[in-house]
Amino acid sequence: MSDPYLDPQSGILLNKFGLSNQESLNLAEANAVSMRSVLLQLNPVKGNFDSEHLKAIHWYLFRDVYEWAGEFRKVPLAKADYVHLGQITRFTPPELIEPQLGKVFGQLAAEHFLEGLQRRDFARKVAVLLSEINRIHPFREGNGRAQRHFVRQLAESLGYKIHFGVVSKERVIQASILSTKGDVAMMERLLDEITDTERIQPLAKVIALLETNHFNWNDYYLATTTPGQNYAGTFAGSDGTNFFFRDDENRIFVGNLKDLKRQAESGQKIIFTAS
Repeated sequence: MSDPYLDPQSGILLNKFGLSNQESLNLAEANAVSMRSVLLQLNPVKGNFDSEHLKAIHWYLFRDVYEWAGEFRKVPLAKADYVHLGQITRFTPPELIEPQLGKVFGQLAAEHFLEGLQRRDFARKVAVLLSEINRIHPFREGNGRAQRHFVRQLAESLGYKIHFGVVSKERVIQASILSTKGDVAMMERLLDEITDTERIQPLAKVIALLETNHFNWNDYYLATTTPGQNYAGTFAGSDGTNFFFRDDENRIFVGNLKDLKRQAESGQKIIFTAS
């Protein structure tokens, strides 16, 4: 079917900038939304953590870019860049968006908006919430950014902080693919990690080091090691306290240097158990 959100001439999303080049739109959108994102964190949109609240957040973020900001999509949606093992993720049909989100947010309200939970229990619940909203994918564009602000605001209302700044794009994509298929384990691990302010410190340091060396870490799965799990890979570097390495799946992990039995050099194979 035809997509009314697209410019029939250029094939890209109709936008307030009047741009007809995808690269130019990507840059303009990123700049506009980044500014709104900072302002939104300083002055959160008030709401009841329901569909209207999610719409208000999306509108605030994308109002400079799209006329339909804050409106649920009216067309079917499948993400071509979510192709995984030959499968394509197809999101909730437009006529079912409102009722399905109603169930999700109704459950959230029934659980008293996760108030009173310990951090790890809160992280697991938020992982499921984020996965459900993502599975529905209510907006034509900008779902991830709106969802993250929604759960970030929920966390802060309860005294928790979610550090999305240390999550690579590739890690989000992998977790999202699995969660839309009903496997939320990776998303739960992600949220458990980034709600732990102490645990993300080594990750933040490695990211700063990679950026200094102009390495695009966003294109890789990047995470800290899990206590008790065995790892094997290629040593890449350290900061004197922590180290990072690549495993056989080209994922980058950050571990505690004390976990290595002997000093390692860049390019050397390592095997260890994470503490």
